[in-house]
Amino acid sequence: MLRLTLAVFFLIACSMMSVAEQNDFASGVPRDLARWRAAHYSDVHYALSVKVGAGASLLIGTEEIRVTLDDTADRIILDWRASSAAQGEAQANVQDIEINGRKTEARAANDHLILVDGVMKGENVIRLHFTSPIATSGSAVTRYMDREDNSEYVYTLFVPSDASTAFPCFDQPDLKARFQLQTETPETWKVVTNTSIRDEFHTASRGANNSVNRIVQRSFRETQPISTYLFAFAAGPFAEFHEEDATAQERERLLQATRQQQATFPIRIFVRKSQIEKAKKELSELFRMTRADLAFLAKYFDFKFPFTKYDQVLIPEFAYGGMEHAGATFLREDRILFPTDPTSSDLINRAEVMFHEAAHQWFGDLVTMRWFDDLWLKEGFATFMAYKAMEQLMPQYNAWKVFYQKTKPGAYETDATKGTTPIFQEIGNLSAAKSAYGNIVYRKAPSMLRQAEFFLGPAQFQRAVRMFLREHAYANAEWADLVHDFERVAGRRLDEWANAWVKRRGMADARVEWSTDSAGRINRFVLKQSDVLQEGGGWPMRVKVLLAHSESAPEVLTVTMNGAGETIVAQAMGKRRPDFVFANYEDYGYGRFLLDEKSRDYVLNHLGALQDDFLRALLWGSLWDSVREAELAPADYIELAIKQVERERDDVTVQSITGRVRVAFNYYLSDAQRQQVAPRLERLIFDRMMNAETPGLRITYFRAYQSIAMTDEGRANLKKILRGELIVPGMTLRSRDRFDIITALLARDDRDAPSLLEQQSAADVTDDGRRYTYAAGAARRDAETKKKYFDAYMHDQQLPESWIEASAPPFNMILQSDLTLPYLAPALEMLPTLKRTRKIFFINNWLGAFLGGQCSNDALTTVQNFLERTPALDRDLRLKVLENVAPLERCVRIRTKYAG
Repeated sequence: MLRLTLAVFFLIACSMMSVAEQNDFASGVPRDLARWRAAHYSDVHYALSVKVGAGASLLIGTEEIRVTLDDTADRIILDWRASSAAQGEAQANVQDIEINGRKTEARAANDHLILVDGVMKGENVIRLHFTSPIATSGSAVTRYMDREDNSEYVYTLFVPSDASTAFPCFDQPDLKARFQLQTETPETWKVVTNTSIRDEFHTASRGANNSVNRIVQRSFRETQPISTYLFAFAAGPFAEFHEEDATAQERERLLQATRQQQATFPIRIFVRKSQIEKAKKELSELFRMTRADLAFLAKYFDFKFPFTKYDQVLIPEFAYGGMEHAGATFLREDRILFPTDPTSSDLINRAEVMFHEAAHQWFGDLVTMRWFDDLWLKEGFATFMAYKAMEQLMPQYNAWKVFYQKTKPGAYETDATKGTTPIFQEIGNLSAAKSAYGNIVYRKAPSMLRQAEFFLGPAQFQRAVRMFLREHAYANAEWADLVHDFERVAGRRLDEWANAWVKRRGMADARVEWSTDSAGRINRFVLKQSDVLQEGGGWPMRVKVLLAHSESAPEVLTVTMNGAGETIVAQAMGKRRPDFVFANYEDYGYGRFLLDEKSRDYVLNHLGALQDDFLRALLWGSLWDSVREAELAPADYIELAIKQVERERDDVTVQSITGRVRVAFNYYLSDAQRQQVAPRLERLIFDRMMNAETPGLRITYFRAYQSIAMTDEGRANLKKILRGELIVPGMTLRSRDRFDIITALLARDDRDAPSLLEQQSAADVTDDGRRYTYAAGAARRDAETKKKYFDAYMHDQQLPESWIEASAPPFNMILQSDLTLPYLAPALEMLPTLKRTRKIFFINNWLGAFLGGQCSNDALTTVQNFLERTPALDRDLRLKVLENVAPLERCVRIRTKYAG
């Protein structure tokens, strides 16, 4: 059991006393200040009244804060990060401060407002006026201009601690508060926030040129206790859809699901006006998925939906896939309304993000981590529960096979590098909270939870989760609280198990050593676990070991490894010789599970004959890990795909295989090897694109064809598809597809590509089309283009993050590494600025693009020189560089060994 010792408690208490005596505090939200406030402040309420005008560059508001102080607190310390707000301090302002009915002055110090005069024990009431920026990029309050109908939309995004750039507050997750919002907007706008409207009042006034300005003032009901990062609003001329807008058949299904859940809360979907017709085609499915998912979650958690309503707001060019504001999830529009004909993989991706954000209403919103070092508590559980829901609600897919193919690769990609971190990441200041976001909390944490469920047993795991939610509802918790509940249901200590998984970085390399006697019976069978980082770590792990036989049913052994070292598998002794052995059958384990040499040889020759789809997917993955570890030639993997991929019948598996082939083909092969294999690989993928059994498979092969078509014939076929001379059966060629083809042609310096881009840009003048045009243009193979784009990345403050993230990969195409290598060093130099000014995932995307466009010793030297000459680079950025340079190091290593 993980409990604070008296010594640790004494240190925290001393830290709190020292905070009370400080006159200045570190910028951001330092941990010691947050602990002190959480210990001395309580019962926080915010009443916000904001004015959002059409075209306004400022959010204008008044605020009332109610907070109760205990006997020992003599000051109120608010977070107000005016200097971090976009557009600078000139636009972010606080004035007319009152406390308990008296005007007062607040001392501004390092992102804080400190109030002393007039502060008293018990409830204090602070009133003030504020302004903060509204901007198209880099602001917590963002404006989006829809060029299709000239509509304007404004929305907030405060995670992890950006609420304090919009209005003064206690911007820490463990000072939950009740929010009450009032808004003033143009009359044609709707406002979506955490709660429903209480009342609204319409007025008109005379503006310039005697024009009439019609506005609406709305008052919303008070929220339940939520953290500042979970408060949000979106405003604009949204179209609003209700469940009754679905078809009659779907309405009946929705009513049945509602009755089963005994739910009375409404579900709504909001979308910008220009997308109404597109949204209408998806409404029935979106409402069905949402209601069924919420019913499943309520039943699994044995806890009804925690809030009074559930809205889903589709935001164009949203910074993330989704954000789980309590009662009002914001979702990236193109993740829900597909820009191309969807495959099964696309439908699964949509379900995953919707289910993930819905699960947050319990894990994250109802129960919130006390501090962002426990970010994994909400993110890991949200992803894990998304797949639990998928398992029940989308039985046509094998949810855990999909989990292996879509979630685990990213976790392994990071966890095998020197840039990885433990799941639990100590964060001294919320200014560094962005560092916690990434593959470890989003992908390793749910993988660890799947292992935990198998380790403890599904029933005990579920009991513990239910206890955790009941005990901490509308409050905060730490990972130790969850482990405590695991211990209660398991009846045993789990601190060693928990520490290994949560506080140790890296992952296991698990291998099997086995032999048989002269009679063909196993006489030795050992599981060996080591640490991929060679730091001496080990992980208690329960796995299923497969002994496969071609002529009879396989044998499955459940084995528990206690950690690093050897585990003798006694139950395998005396069993007849298997054709091959795999140590992570059904994928309950977490780590690198490579096939032993005998097993790998068999699988390479018989993979297509195996009937178990999930097992084949696992073996495709294990063989790819052998390529990544330079134990299997990338050309051999490509040859295996040429021979066997057409036997796979689901889009997700084909997408996974062809994605790996794309990497092997474009990165790991020499030019000579690539030219040799290209005609056969192109012919195979072209044939499957035209003749595969389902539209989803044909679309999947179409997307793969763009990434490997390098011959004259291949590029000619792409241009025929553009001109409509060649049609992929069952697929509608949409604008996004056209831009993707043109991007591929530009990257290969096709002479027709520039004029094709010009034509397509003229044909699609929508907002999406403008973004696609910009991104595709970055793939032009000329130095002038590269300079123009990089200068824009560095200096154009109005360039949206979504445009940078869309264009950075085409800018850094591996085929153009000679042109982009000069930009690698300045891209690295920009990291501190980007971390300060950009949103959560931007740094990883930036590094992934610029480092992902290189595969040379010169590029490695550039990175090494940067790390050597910047010893003061903060730990988070250094780790991010080390994480993202690993694929570059791997590429150089594999080419050196296999490309000659």
